[in-house]
Amino acid sequence: MSPITTTATTQIPVGEIHCQREPYSRELETFCITCSEKPDKKGFYHVKLHDTVLFPEGGGQPYDTGFIDDIQVYNVQRKKLEHIHYTKQPVAVGKQVLVKLDWARRFDHMQQHSGQHLLSAVLEQEPYNVETGSWNLGITKSYIELETGQKKQRMPTPEELKQVENRINQLILDAAPVIVHTRTNDDENSKPDSLPEDYVGGGTIRHVEIKDIDPGNACCGTHIQHTGHLQSLKLLHTESARGGNTRLFFIFGQRVTDTLDVSLTVSKQLNNLLSVPQESFVENVARLQQARTTNQKTAKRLMSELATYISSDIAAQLKEKSVVTLYREDADMEFLQLIQFAIRDKNLVVAGENKAVVLAAGEKHAGGPMMIVASSDAAVQQVAKMATSSLDIKGGGKGRWQGKAKNWKGIDELQKQLDELIISA
Repeated sequence: MSPITTTATTQIPVGEIHCQREPYSRELETFCITCSEKPDKKGFYHVKLHDTVLFPEGGGQPYDTGFIDDIQVYNVQRKKLEHIHYTKQPVAVGKQVLVKLDWARRFDHMQQHSGQHLLSAVLEQEPYNVETGSWNLGITKSYIELETGQKKQRMPTPEELKQVENRINQLILDAAPVIVHTRTNDDENSKPDSLPEDYVGGGTIRHVEIKDIDPGNACCGTHIQHTGHLQSLKLLHTESARGGNTRLFFIFGQRVTDTLDVSLTVSKQLNNLLSVPQESFVENVARLQQARTTNQKTAKRLMSELATYISSDIAAQLKEKSVVTLYREDADMEFLQLIQFAIRDKNLVVAGENKAVVLAAGEKHAGGPMMIVASSDAAVQQVAKMATSSLDIKGGGKGRWQGKAKNWKGIDELQKQLDELIISA
């Protein structure tokens, strides 16, 4: 780097910083004005540079990331007209530095931000006449919130949204210039309402125009040179927002390609799983869902019948012993409940008979549910005490005990002990 000769001790104010004047610049030679003596509670040093190529968060556009020499910049924020860089290492005050930008992140933000201006401008025109109240630039997709509730404006139909998409993609091909106009913020009374309240003490007000499409909106963000750099637009979906407004989700530029890549990958995977072309995915999945519903009904009916047969076997065993234990690795809580209902319906455990049934399910290494039903609460607690002393299980309940075991190690030994138990309750 060639040395920078300067005696300045203040920052170039937000509104006039290099990234706003030259948004396509990827690095900048400048110098450090101040750096906090120690990191904040989150471990970050606060660094002020004379000028910067890294955009501080604002106007709905996220902050840039990059490097000051070899020191990583994790965040850049605006404080009034100052720009603060957040690093994990200190930067020497007065040092000449090279600030480098994460260009892929920035260009993505520029595409989404300028794209939002274009999308909102088209929707505000005839025949749609719907205004944008706010917007959000997300990590993978963005949205504008259309004022269909607060101002009772009509939401465009799906067919009209398709027209909007086609219109904007044509404007992208036309490569309409994006022009930034600036003026000094020397009159608080003429400051746009969209500017933050703490944007005071001078500075520059910036208006972004899309030639022959949008006459201009106050905006501090970084923008593309012309609409051709948006590459393409894809409108995604809508969702209801607070107050009756509507959020319209969209992606511009590289995000369209990235989304298509994901869709193609998923399509290939589904093609392998379903063995049908993409055009038949919906029909095939609908058929599978219907078959699944039918199979679930059949399985439930068969499980209910099996539970009845098992309860009959339990009834026979209860004639010979006080406690019957049933453990099935292939069962689950739903099946245990069906058996319990059958035991109840057949009155297999009657008060005063000192009888109990222990039901357990799940693979031995994974554990699972256990239920204890008995002729009295005292009998339940007697059996539960023996179970909890033999198994890694927790549970509770009166009249019916229910728990879950981490594994079924020891279930065979417990079953032997219960076979010999005489309930004294």
